[in-house]
Amino acid sequence: MISSTHEQQIEKAKMAAQAGRFWEAVDHYTEILASTDPQTGDTSIKNARLISLKERGNLLSELGEQIAALAAYEQYYLESGTSQHAVEALVLIGNRSRGLGQYGRSISACQEALDLSVALNYTPGRAKALSGLGGTYLLQGEVTLAVNYLKQATALFEQLHDSFGEAQSGNQIGIAYATTGHFYKAIQAFQKSLKLARNMERQSALISVLNNLGECYQLLYAADEALSCHHEGLALAEGAEFRLLEADLCRNLGLDLAQKQQWDESMTYLQRARDLSQEIQAPEIYLHTLYALARVSWQQGDASGETYAQMLVAASSEPGQSRWHQANGLYVSGLFKLMAGDRAAAEELWQQAIFLAHETENRMLLWHLHAGLAQIAAQPSLATVHYRIAAEVIQQVAEPFTDETLKAQFLGADPVTAVLNQLPKEK
Repeated sequence: MISSTHEQQIEKAKMAAQAGRFWEAVDHYTEILASTDPQTGDTSIKNARLISLKERGNLLSELGEQIAALAAYEQYYLESGTSQHAVEALVLIGNRSRGLGQYGRSISACQEALDLSVALNYTPGRAKALSGLGGTYLLQGEVTLAVNYLKQATALFEQLHDSFGEAQSGNQIGIAYATTGHFYKAIQAFQKSLKLARNMERQSALISVLNNLGECYQLLYAADEALSCHHEGLALAEGAEFRLLEADLCRNLGLDLAQKQQWDESMTYLQRARDLSQEIQAPEIYLHTLYALARVSWQQGDASGETYAQMLVAASSEPGQSRWHQANGLYVSGLFKLMAGDRAAAEELWQQAIFLAHETENRMLLWHLHAGLAQIAAQPSLATVHYRIAAEVIQQVAEPFTDETLKAQFLGADPVTAVLNQLPKEK
């Protein structure tokens, strides 16, 4: 049994978290850790420390304190031995390392967790390890491998009746579908996860799904639907002080508002996302935000936005970085080269980006790249080839939708019609 004092402190922490007083809950767990010995032989005190280390790390993660959260998880692992707690700790280390851009460490930790959970016949740990591996491979652009892991994880979470795990893995599967342009499947996955998340106490899961569902609508040029999701998500994130989610929601709101040509408000949100992602050391969100800042600057004809593109290319070219960010950086750099009149440089960058877009199955970027290459093609016949490829990808995105309104919004958006209208008329 945990001693009554520590048991009461843990209950106070849980109650504070349930009431949305997350920093108060962190303080309770911190007090337990400060008043106990990590080398203790007392089972009840050891259990109190393990609970406190894990829950404190989880809260710090949600509050955007990624370095402190990782330190808590590392201590959790050190004190857990080779038990089921060790599996949990390794998965958490893997997930937080992923958020810090440490993909190699993330995969190593999650794979170790998977191996240990199999040895212990610990099914919940196996599901979480598979989900962690899927999430990291997804960010690296290994989409097919990621979906394989995530589907295995989802099946196990369903078997375990773990709604939170199911919502998380379903959310990741939705991201995988969205990144490859399968928006019909992505929206279905997000809507299922959203239904699960609304019935759970873990508000962060709900905010995350709202953010991702809104981004799907954004990529389909359904700006009003995107804004609805992102405004709801941001209000919840601000209220809970979930700064990691707040940063990404600000990025998405900036892009939503850019679609409505509300430029000043758009840039305000994007700059807020950039500053916050740097402050909380969230490199994944920071790189996405650099891309967004560059795109919106280019849309306004602001050549100074090339600085953001250059920063993205430099950061994404470092060893171990995601090919997804590399492709985005090359594409947006090409836009600014073309703006400056350097067609040859733009073409060279876009040809490199096409290779990466194919590797990462990034179909949305792919059609933009072919549309760009069509504009600078030396011969009309080559331009037609590029326009046809771009149009084929666009039709692949639109075809599965049964929601005719959403399909019409996508096919009627200016960037899309700019491609479709260039195709030779059928005789």
